[in-house]
Amino acid sequence: MLSVIFQPPRRLVRPLLLAAAIAAGAALSAPLPAAADTSMTIAVMGQQDGAWGGAPLGSSPADTIASSGCAITSVTMMLRYYGVDTDPGAFNAWLTANGGYAFDDELIWDAVSGYTGGRIGFSQWRGPDLGLIQGELDAGRPVVAEVQLGGNQHFVLITGYTAAAGLQINDPWFADSVNFSDRYGDPASGIVSIRTFMPANPGGPRGGGRLSWLANALAVLHLSR
Repeated sequence: MLSVIFQPPRRLVRPLLLAAAIAAGAALSAPLPAAADTSMTIAVMGQQDGAWGGAPLGSSPADTIASSGCAITSVTMMLRYYGVDTDPGAFNAWLTANGGYAFDDELIWDAVSGYTGGRIGFSQWRGPDLGLIQGELDAGRPVVAEVQLGGNQHFVLITGYTAAAGLQINDPWFADSVNFSDRYGDPASGIVSIRTFMPANPGGPRGGGRLSWLANALAVLHLSR
């Protein structure tokens, strides 16, 4: 386990929403088989990058992208993988101006659809469903995962897995790409919840493979953190 060098991002879990997501996904959770390898090459972006880190997150009087922008930075990496030319600063500015946040700086996940003009849509919010994670990765779709960092809520982007090392992630707090288990331990306990996204053309070059499960009852639980 790597120690946290910087002050952890200030993101508190919303227990009621989190409990609903976990309860709905728990029955479908399954261990992640490691029979094959799959990975996506996704450029790492850091929330503390000087180009955008100092910007206020949404309309928060205290939080910045550097301190608390792990969710939007993870989503931005995913959007760039799908060919959307953006960065955390531009995404944050659009969300702020277009009602993409609730409670000052709580990301409304399906605002992604509006931001991309329908090219990428929020699919679902689930608990730590490792079987679903593998299915999404096998289909060429990265997954945003909620974890705990320094006792606080944090988001990372899952980009693939290998038989030898397990899940691979891009971590916006550390601005690096690492094996999940090296930093957050066993994914079965280290992942709190996940968010999945669907490109409008799932059979295209980025999202080829089987169709993901589409929006379900959890899709109404838009608010993060």
